Amino acid sequence: MKIDVILDPDTSPAEARELGQLAERHGIHAVWASNYPSSRDPFMTLAPLALASSRILMGPLVMTPWELHPLKMSKAILGLAELSGGRAQILVGGPTGVPAAMGIDPVRMVGHVRECVEILKGTRPDTALNYQGRIFRVFNYRPAWATACPPTIWIGANKPQMLAMATRLADAIMFGDITPATLHAALGRVDAGLAAAGRSRADLRLSALVAWHVKSNAQASVDEAREQLALRGMLEPSYLASFLDEEECAIVQAHLPAFFRAYKRRTPVIEGVPETILTKLVDHLTCSGGPDSAERHIARLKDFRAAGLTDIALKLHRDQAAAIEMIGTRVVPALG
Repeated sequence: MKIDVILDPDTSPAEARELGQLAERHGIHAVWASNYPSSRDPFMTLAPLALASSRILMGPLVMTPWELHPLKMSKAILGLAELSGGRAQILVGGPTGVPAAMGIDPVRMVGHVRECVEILKGTRPDTALNYQGRIFRVFNYRPAWATACPPTIWIGANKPQMLAMATRLADAIMFGDITPATLHAALGRVDAGLAAAGRSRADLRLSALVAWHVKSNAQASVDEAREQLALRGMLEPSYLASFLDEEECAIVQAHLPAFFRAYKRRTPVIEGVPETILTKLVDHLTCSGGPDSAERHIARLKDFRAAGLTDIALKLHRDQAAAIEMIGTRVVPALG
């Protein structure tokens, strides 16, 4: 299993260079730069690392075709591939906080992502691309300079229609905040989609984003995990029903604003939600706790590998260098 890390959205280009080089020394496969409404541009964040590293892969996530036309997205990722000597990748997905911050109400989600990926995968340095989609059009696009190894095109997908499309087109698929129960259902849809497309699991890399909060101080870890819970699958009932009962799911839904207030204020205090529910959310949706919890989380990741995931992307938060050290010394040897 290949181990990736996803940098915190506040990471600067200089920090990304240092953290990426540290990750490279520890045998980590790839570094992802987060694309949030107020974060730096992820392509710019990764540029210094592209020039300073030699092995590690890198790319932005999640990029959406509502914020950036696929031709411009292609130019950016091909530029990162050129800077890195062919070590670029990109994750394209549906609506995120960026289009929302732009006042965009996304429609035709699967169609937008499909056409974007078709343009990214159809770009060649030796042949002009002319693309006539229902949403996007590209005329006579031929980046003759883009001779580095083509970037890997990932699609972020959890729901049935996006997964069905992704199994036809993507080089790789990343699930978000997966749980064992939701992973089983998602892989069933992947297999059905691959069979319909005449492909097999060997044609596709499969990964999942998993929040990594493990720290030397267990309480600081749990506090950070609680503060970030609003982002874990956006707390959709489909994620929660495998470990919360109907009444508990209803309580979470009724208190969603409290989870988002905690995220914005960077506090572990989530008003109105019982501690028993918060503990279940942290335990099932994150990797949290002190150093002695690492083996339990590694066992969970091994189960994901046994189910068919080829990669895992561990989402970092504060204390990123310490997290990379722990992942490099404990997770990579156990799963790589």
